[in-house]
Amino acid sequence: MSDDPRLERMLRDALDASARASVGDERPVPPMRSGSAPVVAPRRSRWYLAAPLAAALLVVAVVAIVLGTTGGSAGNGHAVAGGGGTSPTQSVLPQAPPGAKPVHLSMQLSDNTQVGVGMPVIAYLSRPITDARAFEAATTVLVNGRAVHGSWYFERRSGLTGKPIEADFRLEHYWPAHATVSVSVRAKGLSAGPGLGFQNNLALTFRTGAAHVVTVSDKTHQMTVRDDGKVWAKFPVSLGAPQTPTMRGTKVIMEKGLSICMRGPGYDECGVKDTQRLTLSGEYLHSAPWNVFNIEHGIDSSNGCTNLAPKDAAKLYKFLEIGDVVRYPDASGSAMTMAEGYGDWDVSWSAWKTGGLYRTS
Repeated sequence: MSDDPRLERMLRDALDASARASVGDERPVPPMRSGSAPVVAPRRSRWYLAAPLAAALLVVAVVAIVLGTTGGSAGNGHAVAGGGGTSPTQSVLPQAPPGAKPVHLSMQLSDNTQVGVGMPVIAYLSRPITDARAFEAATTVLVNGRAVHGSWYFERRSGLTGKPIEADFRLEHYWPAHATVSVSVRAKGLSAGPGLGFQNNLALTFRTGAAHVVTVSDKTHQMTVRDDGKVWAKFPVSLGAPQTPTMRGTKVIMEKGLSICMRGPGYDECGVKDTQRLTLSGEYLHSAPWNVFNIEHGIDSSNGCTNLAPKDAAKLYKFLEIGDVVRYPDASGSAMTMAEGYGDWDVSWSAWKTGGLYRTS
């Protein structure tokens, strides 16, 4: 018998109803007998024949209701977690001890933002921790109202005051297009390792646009832009010169600017238009009117950026959004990393699930 008193009480009441149905409402329930003499009930109308079956169905229904409300076994509720399946409820996750050093959490995205399908969910921690398992287990992620399974990956982040640790959440593959994503991390009061405790919960809802995936080939010097899987446009490009090569791998648009200045070894240009940042070190998609000859003739001559003809850059700028994916499968530079920006898709899924800097399982 279950340890849950609610289940025992409900089953007892249901079985009592079954017993009463078996002898009719007009007679008391007969006592249990130790002998072998049968209990003979009086004849009843035909409706009585269905009563035991109805009572049995009632018992089944009671059990189903109790099990459904307790997540499958009495007294052991589970919640669907974004971190990869089911996780213990808040009450059984490791709690922070009294006087624990506080770890404050914040989100990079704002609510109701629309982003591309490659955009990771980014959270910041106010101090380093030692254990991220409770954080992972307290996470629930829904896509269009249905639970999905992904994982957090932690890394150190420099240059952001009060935010030394970054945690990125993603699925194994890109987000579905045209979707609503809801993220909940009920971490308040949970342990972040010995002597450390999370101080607040996180909640975020955002939308994804169309699946914009750009592939830039250094071999053909051509960019192919796909919109929900269909080719939308192709543009000629000039990538990084041999001494300043473009990094290979998968990048994500981090920010957009209409006109900026670019400075580096051998160049100093202001008024650069239609810029879309891909790396922290300064790789962009952008208009390069000074480099049209090399763009049209397939000559790599940039300082690592992807140079486009002005009309193509303007068209692309209007089409793409932050979070869209830009792939460089055969660029000649070093591999893209998370330290260079949104390099999340350059980490294998098996490595991602380990949690990076901290354990998540």
